[in-house]
Amino acid sequence: MRKPGDIIIGGLVPLKHKYSSKVRYHNIALVEAFTWAIDKINDNPNILPNFTLGYEIRDTMSDAAFASVQALELAAKNVVGIVGPGSTSVAVHLASLMGSLGYPMISYAATSNILSNTERFALFARTVPSDAYQCLAIKDLILFYKWSYVSILYSAEPYGMDGAENIRNLLEDQGCCIDQYSPLKQHDTKEEGIQDAMNLLNVTFGTPANTTNKIHARVVILFATYTYAQHVIEGARRLKESGWNGGSQMWDNITWIAPESWSVKADLIEKIAENQLGNYIGVTPTTIEIPDFVKYYKNLNGSNTANPWFQEYYSYCNGDIGDCHEYSYTKQGAYEEPVVIAVEVLAQTLHKLLGTKYNRTTLDPCLKPAEPINKDTELYYLRNSVVGKCLFKSLTNDTYGTTTRDLVSFNKTNGDFEAIYTFKTYVFGPNETVRLVNFGNWDHTNTEGVVLNGTRPYRRGKPHDSICSLDCKPGSRQIQETKLCCWTCEPCPLDTHSYSINSRVCIACSPGEISNDNRTGCLVVLPTYLEYTHPAGLVLILFAIIGGMLTLFTLVVFIRHADTPIVKASSKELCLVMLCGVFIGYLSSLLSLGKPTDNICMVHLCLGSMFGSLTIIPLFLKVTRVFSLFFQSKRRNGKPPKYLLPVWQSTICMVLVCVQIVILCVVNAFFPLEAKEMYPDRSTVYIACEGQDRFDHIMALSLPVGYVLFFMLLSTIMSYLVRKLPSNFQEAKYICLAQIISIIVLTAFVPAYFTSRGLWESFSVGMATQICASSILILIFFKKVNIIILYPERNKVVLSKELLKDIEMTRDDRRRSYLKSEVCHMCGHVLGPGMSFKTIPGGQKEVYCTEKIPHFTVKSTDSQSAADSLCSYNPLKGSCEPTYNARSRRRSSFFEIVPFEKGKTPSPTATLT
Repeated sequence: MRKPGDIIIGGLVPLKHKYSSKVRYHNIALVEAFTWAIDKINDNPNILPNFTLGYEIRDTMSDAAFASVQALELAAKNVVGIVGPGSTSVAVHLASLMGSLGYPMISYAATSNILSNTERFALFARTVPSDAYQCLAIKDLILFYKWSYVSILYSAEPYGMDGAENIRNLLEDQGCCIDQYSPLKQHDTKEEGIQDAMNLLNVTFGTPANTTNKIHARVVILFATYTYAQHVIEGARRLKESGWNGGSQMWDNITWIAPESWSVKADLIEKIAENQLGNYIGVTPTTIEIPDFVKYYKNLNGSNTANPWFQEYYSYCNGDIGDCHEYSYTKQGAYEEPVVIAVEVLAQTLHKLLGTKYNRTTLDPCLKPAEPINKDTELYYLRNSVVGKCLFKSLTNDTYGTTTRDLVSFNKTNGDFEAIYTFKTYVFGPNETVRLVNFGNWDHTNTEGVVLNGTRPYRRGKPHDSICSLDCKPGSRQIQETKLCCWTCEPCPLDTHSYSINSRVCIACSPGEISNDNRTGCLVVLPTYLEYTHPAGLVLILFAIIGGMLTLFTLVVFIRHADTPIVKASSKELCLVMLCGVFIGYLSSLLSLGKPTDNICMVHLCLGSMFGSLTIIPLFLKVTRVFSLFFQSKRRNGKPPKYLLPVWQSTICMVLVCVQIVILCVVNAFFPLEAKEMYPDRSTVYIACEGQDRFDHIMALSLPVGYVLFFMLLSTIMSYLVRKLPSNFQEAKYICLAQIISIIVLTAFVPAYFTSRGLWESFSVGMATQICASSILILIFFKKVNIIILYPERNKVVLSKELLKDIEMTRDDRRRSYLKSEVCHMCGHVLGPGMSFKTIPGGQKEVYCTEKIPHFTVKSTDSQSAADSLCSYNPLKGSCEPTYNARSRRRSSFFEIVPFEKGKTPSPTATLT
C-alpha cells in the first residue's frame, strides 16, 4: 500500500496470518490510523509546509524472515524512517538490520525489554512502554491480589522469552512461586500448535505430580504473541468441552493475565467469555481514543480502495464498520493512538530538521549541505545523510505535542516511551455482547502502584486464591519444600504448640505444661502426689494405724510387766527406745501422703532418720552385749566391762542417737531439702523433696541414712555370728532375721525409688518404712508379748535337769564358765531385794522371789556362796554379775522355761555339785 510524496515514511503492519491468507481484522484499524495521520499532517500548514508526506505500508505476516524482505524493499524506496513493526519478534530482527543501514524505526507495539539495548538497537524507539514496565505492572497486580503461586506460559521467541524471564525474576524476588514455566513452541500448522498447547494445559491444570500439593496455580500469565495465545485459548476451549478435570467448576477459578500483545484481541477475549474459560485481566498500555479517527473509521465504506486489505474486512462487517463486532474491541484502546503518535512525532522531527522554508541560508548542522541550498538539496541530504543518527538524535532529545497528548517525550538514552498501563476485563453488555472495560491502572511514576475502580474482573464477585499450599492452621507447622511458597502442614508433636497461621516451628511447652488437643496452646499440669483418698494412700493409712496401735499396745505391755524376767532379760530400757522408734516409723510413713512442702520435707527426713536410729542402734547394742558375753575372755578382776551394764547401754544408745540429731541439724542447715516440682516428662509433674542441686540432695540423704546403715551392717554381722547360741532369753537370731529383712527391703526400695515417680515414689518410701518397722515389731517383740499375755507361767527362770547335767558333765572350763554366766544372767533379772530361801530336807535350799514362787534349787550351805559359785553378787544392784565367759559355738539347748501348774510347788529339778 503506497502513497507518493516528497518524503516517504515506511510502515510495517502484520495483516495476514502466516498459515493462511486470512486478514487480521483487528489490524485493519492500524493501517487506517497510519494513513489518517499522514493525511492530517499534509493538511496541517504548520508541519512541513513545503513538503508532502507519502507512505508505503508493507505486511509482515508476523514473520521475521518475511518482514526483513519487506523492510529492505522499503529501504530501496528511500524511506526516511519506518513506523513499525507490530511485534517484538519481528522488531528484534529488523531494528538491528535497519539500524545498521541508517534507518530509524519507531514501533507502535514492540514492547520487549531487549529492544532497550542501545548497543544492538541504536536507532530504535517506540511509542509504547517497555515490557520492563509491563512486568512491573503485572507483578504489582499479583501482589495486590496476594497471589503467591502462578504459572507462566510464554512463546518461544524473543518477546515471550524475555518478558517471561523478567516477570519470573520479579515475582521470585517478592517471594512468589512459579508453578509451571513452560514455552509454547512454534509449529508448522495451527492444529499442531493447538495440540501442543493442550498438552501444556494438561500439565498446568492437571493433577500435580507432587502429591503433597493438591492444587495447581490458578493464575496463568500467558506471555505470548497473538498467534501463540490463539493456540492456548483454543486448546483450553477444547479441554473444557471434553469435560476434562472437573468441567466448569475448575475453570471458574482460573484467571488469565494477558500482556499487551493480545490483551485487546477480540477473538481471544470473546472465546474466553463465551466459553467461560475463567476470569480475564488484560494489561495494555494506556491509550486515548481519537474521536476524529473513530468518526473517520466508522464512515469508511467499500469505496476505500487504497487499502488492499480493507475490502475483506468490509465484507466481514457486512458493509457496516460502525457496528462491526470486531471494532468494538479496537475502540477501547489498542494501538491506533501509538501509530498516530509515531507518525506525528516523526513528521515533527523532520519539520525541525528541514525548517519552514527551503531557501534559508543554513540547514541543521547534521545535514552539512553543499551550496546552493534548495528543496532538492535538502531532500537529497535527508535521504542520504541524516536518515540515521541525526534524525534519531533529534527525535529523542525533544518533546512533542500530538493529537491526543499535550506532551510526549522519549527516553534520551534508549528511546523508551512513558509507562502507564490500563487493566482491562470483559463484561457482558446488552444482548449478551462482550465488551472490554477498564478496572484499574498502573503508572510507574505513582508510588501507589495498582489503582482500581469499581469494576472487578471476577465471575463470582470476589478474587479466588492462587497458592501452592493452603495456610497451616494454628496447631501445625510448615514443612518447607523446594519452592519457597510450597509447603506441607504437619501437626505439632505432643507437648508443642503453634498459635499463629503458617508457623514454621512448633514451640515446646514449658516444663509443667502439656499441649491442648488442638496443639494451639499449653495447659498447666497439676502436680501429682499421693493423696489421702488414693487407694495406695489408704493402704498406708491402714497399715500405719494397725502398726501404730500394736506398737502402743506392746509399749504398754512392756511398761506394765517391766519387772518380769522376759522383759528384764530383753534389756528393758533398750526395748522401750526401740518401741518409740517403731512408732515414729509408722508416723513418718504418713508424711508420704499429701502435698509436700519445705517443712514436710524437713520433718519427713528427720522422722525417718530417727526411726532408723532409735531401732537399729538399740538392736546393735543388744547384739553387742550377747557377742561380748560369749566371746570376751575372763577378766582378771572377775568383772565384766562397764559398757555391758544396763545404765551404760542406755547412755551409749542416747549418745549415738544424739549424733544422728547433730547430723540432721547439719543437713538442715547446709543441705536443706525443698519441695520442688519435678518433670520426668512434659505430661507429668510431681512434687518431690530435693536439694538445691544434685550434690545437696546426695548429701542430705547419704549422711543420716549412711549413719543408720553403718549400725545396721554391724548389727547384722554380729547377730549372724551369734545366731547359734542358746536361745532361751537370747534373741540374736531374731535380730539377725529382722536386720536381713530390713536390708532386703532397702535393696528392693532403692530401684523402686529411682524408677518410680510421683505418688508411687512416695508410696514406696512409706511402704518400705512400714515393712522395716513391722519386721522389728513382729520378730523382736511379738513372741515376748505372746508369752507375757497368753503364757504368764512361762515368764519364770527355772534351771532344768538338762542344764544342770550339762554343767556337771562338761569338761571344758570355758564352756562351764559360759553356762554359769547364763544362769547368773537369769539370776540378775530375778534375784533382788526381798528374795528369801527355804531349807528343805537333804541340806538343800529353795530360792524364792518376792512373790514366793520357787524357781530353782541349789545345793549349798550358804545362799551367798551358792550365788558366788556362779556369779558375783552386787548388793547395791540386787543382782548377780558373771565371772566367767566361754567361747564354745556348739549348738545345744542348755536351759528352758519350765512351766508350773498353778497352786503347786515344783520339786527340785537337780543338784549342783
